[in-house]
Amino acid sequence: MRSRTVAGLALALVLSGCSGEPDPVATEDPARRAAMTALARSDDHLQTESFTVEVTSGDAMRTTSRMDVPNRRAESALRQATGEEQSMTVRTRLLGDAVFMQIDGVPIPGVDARWMRIDPARIPPGQEVSFAPGRNDAGGADRVLAAITDASRLPDGRYRGTLDLAQVGTGTGLSFSTSDISGLGDAARAVPFLATLDERGRLTHLQIDLPAITAGKAPMVETRYSAFGEPFTVQAPPADEVVTPPDSVYQHFGR
Repeated sequence: MRSRTVAGLALALVLSGCSGEPDPVATEDPARRAAMTALARSDDHLQTESFTVEVTSGDAMRTTSRMDVPNRRAESALRQATGEEQSMTVRTRLLGDAVFMQIDGVPIPGVDARWMRIDPARIPPGQEVSFAPGRNDAGGADRVLAAITDASRLPDGRYRGTLDLAQVGTGTGLSFSTSDISGLGDAARAVPFLATLDERGRLTHLQIDLPAITAGKAPMVETRYSAFGEPFTVQAPPADEVVTPPDSVYQHFGR
């Protein structure tokens, strides 16, 4: 998956302070560099083995997805609160190039609870779900990890640091819109996080601490990865239960 290089690490300049000495030499903290590198590589395996990812934002949103890139199959379910005691549910199944979607609880003209065969070509760029790098992860790890601005490894093996929500932006999976970011002000550029990697260096848990920068007003965002390499099957909906989606469906992508 896409990963920004560690070229963005801050460099500490060692100044000699004496005339006639060589030019200042740029150095960096090896521990910090190692932490940044480990995190940047912690999602590489998502292209080579199946996995399950769960994303939660307090009680307001929960997404559970299973993805198998090598065998080109996936399924996901998103539940999001839309009002007091109201919620929407979006289920998606991917089988090869076929994309099926079921939407419930959203007042979209011409849409009921039946499965729809989605045309990927009509989904706005950056919002599509597929098996391509950066498009196959409901956790959006590709963008989130690339947005890390500082990191260190804790004595217990976990990693903590800060990330820039503006760099996370929007896309497939976990996203932060321009309005989300502007509402947080400068604090959005240094949001605390805590990450856990397994013994093989794979990301298993990422906690984005929005309460820390909003005085508890925004919920904690958590992403959990599991079931690496475990097989699963995905069934296409029965053909007689699949309909062609109206144009109104495509207008809601990316909102």
